[in-house]
Amino acid sequence: MSEAVHKQLIDNISIILKKSLAADATLTTLREAKQAGFAAIFTPDAGFKCSANTFQPYVEEVANDLVFWQKTSDQQALIDIVKKIEQLFTVLAKLEQS
Repeated sequence: MSEAVHKQLIDNISIILKKSLAADATLTTLREAKQAGFAAIFTPDAGFKCSANTFQPYVEEVANDLVFWQKTSDQQALIDIVKKIEQLFTVLAKLEQS
């Protein structure tokens, strides 16, 4: 796969990691105020294997998927990574707006 795709994936995961750290801090504050009582950020049909009420496990899953893709160049793995990155960006952006 092209080096440009690889670099873009790493750049996007880095951005998501930074945003997720801030989002997880916000979620902690909201939980302490009893305003974030949900069990998972994404529903089971979102395509993630993990289920968590913070972003870090989802970011870790995407990073692990990237390592798998780097080793195998599996086309479906690349498609799944891109979908997960898109979902993370969407939810993180909504949280930032609220």
